[in-house]
Amino acid sequence: MPTSLPTTNPTFTLAQLQSFLEHTAEQFVQQNKTITESDIECVKNAFLFARSSDNIASFEEKRKQLVPAHAIDDARKQQAIITAVSNTKSGFSSAGKVLSNPSRVTLMVSKSRIVPMESQSSTALSVLSSPEAIKHTEAFNKDIEIESEMVRQIDNAPQMYTDEEDEMINSALGLNSGLKMKGAIPFQDFKSTFSTTKFLRGFYNAKLGDIYSMSTFTLRGNHSWVAARVANYYYHCKNPAFGVMKEQLGNEEIYLEVPNKHSMVYKQDYAFPSPLTDREVIVKIVWKRLSETSVMVTYHPLTSHPEVENKDGKAVIRASFHVSILVTQLDDRTTELQWSSHVNFGGNLPSAVINGFIIPNTNRILSHHQAYFANSILLQDLKKTDGKLLGEVLINQIKKARKKGGWKKRAELGKVGIDEVLYISAAMRELLPRHPWFRALLHEVSLNKVKVAPTVTTALSDMKDKDAIILAKGLSTIILTNTEASAAVAHWIAQNPALEEFENEYEWMRSFFVEIAQNNLNTSNLGLRLRVFAGALLSTVDLITDVYMTVKFFNTEGQEGYGRINAWLIGLTMLFQILAVYGNNSKKLSHFFKDALAILVGLKPALDAYRVGSGSEQEDHQLLSPFEDMTYCKCVETVFEAIPSSIVQIYALILAKEKGLDAIVSILISAATIAFTSSMISYDWDTSPANRIYNPSQYGYIQDKALSRALCFLSMMSLSFAHVMLRTFSCALLALTNPQWLIYYLVADVGLFFLYKIVRRDFFYLVNLNGIVRLAIAILERFTIKLLVDFTMLIHLRGPCEMGGFWFLVTLLLSMAGSVGSVYLYSTHYEGDIKLDAETLQKVLGVLGTVWMSSAIAFVSVMDRKYLHTFYSLDTTSDYKRKSFLSAGEDQDYLKSKILKDQPDVYRTWGDELIKPWTLKNWDRWEEEKPEWFSDKWIEHVPNEYIPYDWRVKYNKTKGRVEDPMMRRRSSLAQVKMLMGGEEEK
Repeated sequence: MPTSLPTTNPTFTLAQLQSFLEHTAEQFVQQNKTITESDIECVKNAFLFARSSDNIASFEEKRKQLVPAHAIDDARKQQAIITAVSNTKSGFSSAGKVLSNPSRVTLMVSKSRIVPMESQSSTALSVLSSPEAIKHTEAFNKDIEIESEMVRQIDNAPQMYTDEEDEMINSALGLNSGLKMKGAIPFQDFKSTFSTTKFLRGFYNAKLGDIYSMSTFTLRGNHSWVAARVANYYYHCKNPAFGVMKEQLGNEEIYLEVPNKHSMVYKQDYAFPSPLTDREVIVKIVWKRLSETSVMVTYHPLTSHPEVENKDGKAVIRASFHVSILVTQLDDRTTELQWSSHVNFGGNLPSAVINGFIIPNTNRILSHHQAYFANSILLQDLKKTDGKLLGEVLINQIKKARKKGGWKKRAELGKVGIDEVLYISAAMRELLPRHPWFRALLHEVSLNKVKVAPTVTTALSDMKDKDAIILAKGLSTIILTNTEASAAVAHWIAQNPALEEFENEYEWMRSFFVEIAQNNLNTSNLGLRLRVFAGALLSTVDLITDVYMTVKFFNTEGQEGYGRINAWLIGLTMLFQILAVYGNNSKKLSHFFKDALAILVGLKPALDAYRVGSGSEQEDHQLLSPFEDMTYCKCVETVFEAIPSSIVQIYALILAKEKGLDAIVSILISAATIAFTSSMISYDWDTSPANRIYNPSQYGYIQDKALSRALCFLSMMSLSFAHVMLRTFSCALLALTNPQWLIYYLVADVGLFFLYKIVRRDFFYLVNLNGIVRLAIAILERFTIKLLVDFTMLIHLRGPCEMGGFWFLVTLLLSMAGSVGSVYLYSTHYEGDIKLDAETLQKVLGVLGTVWMSSAIAFVSVMDRKYLHTFYSLDTTSDYKRKSFLSAGEDQDYLKSKILKDQPDVYRTWGDELIKPWTLKNWDRWEEEKPEWFSDKWIEHVPNEYIPYDWRVKYNKTKGRVEDPMMRRRSSLAQVKMLMGGEEEK
């Protein structure tokens, strides 16, 4: 059976092919000592010669020049090379079963990048060889042989279709189109598969037993090969190393009938758990080329077949299995697969069967296709986005291997899974001979043991296994200090020069290790659990102590008022958090009710930490990502409960005749919780790789070295703790002296900040809303920001879009002055019966001031001091965003798009000099490429004059855009808006 894969449009330049063949030739020399240099040179010349279709026709005349007799004295070798080159088609070169070992498939180069495997290809890979691995190799190469013939049929052989087969193809197209129609099926997310799939969307009609599912994802391969693969999924040889369901190395076919070259009929049996009756399905697989770049493959259900008979008399139910798979070539190396299915197993099924068998099995099929093509990509063809998929393939293989033994064998079996991927993946088979230490690195990373994370200074060229093991242990430690896996890997790479070299050579490396780090974070005994319980435990304990003190206040004569205030603060905090959760999940009430329940029982901090730590992504119905939601809820809790409750408790403690230890502990826990929350928010936002990419001028003050990060976080927490205690203690003293003075002070302090923002036309806070709603949100956000900085010294809020560096510094100075002033006013004006003496006040103020100052010095000494200017910068939001827009690269359109969508007041102050030329220049490209952010919702926010005229005319019909809206009368609210830095509505 021919092994060639015809394609069009060569994907290798001659230089690339020459380099590839030289590398392959080096492997041939290691394996076949009888091959001479003349043999190798002859093969290379033959491949290069075959790149031209004109040369193929005249090959017989020129082959004597190309392959002189003295170059190959073995007639069998000569004939093998002649056969390989003669089988070459335009734009494709292959050599199969050639050179010294005719039984070994040695090389295949094609647009699909499917590369046959060898049992051993180098010394570095010999350790991975085993009887099981060789068996996998035989299965894989057998699959390639079968699918190569199918590809030849798909691409070249003319096909005649019956009316019945055409009807099956049309039915498949109808299923595919119907499930894509918006609102046709009330889809929900069944379960995550690989990253490129994201979700298998599905719907189960419990009454009729119908199961609908749909998924769209991309594969790195030629569309003809992808079509052959999905059509061959249930055929001859199934390679368990690739995750396929069964293995058949013999020639036995499972098909009932093969009517022609484009269709097959097979029967599949399903053993259902008792007391359910077993099911069987008869399916006809038909493929048809729809265009030069697309092929439809359908699995169409049949009601009967002459070859099917119930031999054992066991009762079965005939199921219906209808699948539509549309395969479309997107570019030279990427194919899109649209999967649509409608399955009915003969009536209603228990939910346990649906969730435990049907859905996982469908996910498994899709992930098998992705794993197959991911493992087939050559090292030189790996893109940055391929690293994520390869990482997931590796994790899946590790999990699969670990299922074969008990807990005690878990570590060693994980290494076996890693070795399987290193042996199976074409890219890893190329990488390992160049960097043998990579295997030791993956083995140690999979163990996920926490050790000291020193810097490895060894150069990449000198890396050994012992260096790799140190690197791996360091990653496990670094993971514990980060909320996001991407931040941990960024820290890890920046800390070790060899990894930076490695990433410069292989762009996929970072995303590959991010997936592994995310899995380690999720499964580590310390990783995710430490992050969840460190922050969430503090928040929960703080809530418990506040409730305890509230109950105690109610049960203590004369202190009932403090209890009522605390109760109101706790209730108010929960109300604001529930409102925030509703706004974020209003389109999916089931999610809202779950989060609301977590708030009411005090477990929302733990739930948020788990979502962020486990890498949960923002869902379609949500306005905020899990990270943003966690930050927002923490800020609400701090402003409306932790800070005022601390002031109330300090106030009550000062007036108490007996100073109870429980009250002091509650105050200290509240301060520690506030400090931890404040420091964690600043740390997470600054170490986020995405923030450092999109806002490098603002994020990056925490250095990448492990010791520096630890010291920076500790100094921030110590600084925040001292600041919280100073501010709450001084406010309590001022409230005791004269409550009206405290109100006057806070109103004046906040009012001065509002005035500063209004005068600088920087009041509205990054929300593209209109009218009174926007004004109310701006007031709430600016008030919250001011209180957070006042009472917690939240460093993250020094940014121009929030407080601004200059006013951040002014606020700290005013806070320190206010603390000293409060102590002075209390000492000179308070006349109550119970009064703290001056010596006690001086001690408290002195200790907290010393801690504050020493922590501030420590923070400045360990931070990256090139960011010091951000603590006193006078930039407004408009200035900052303008600089960000100008510094953004051509590949950062997403960053620029957010400015246009979310910040109209910002870009309108620039005039039309930046945004308008950018949109007019790139609109046609965006329409063609359809980036994710280029949605109808985003287009709605673009002014008419920023859209090319032809597209604007089209949108008048397709998107309901109004060309020239009537000017609305300027209202008094609009005038206020203009005064505060907004723009008049038009």
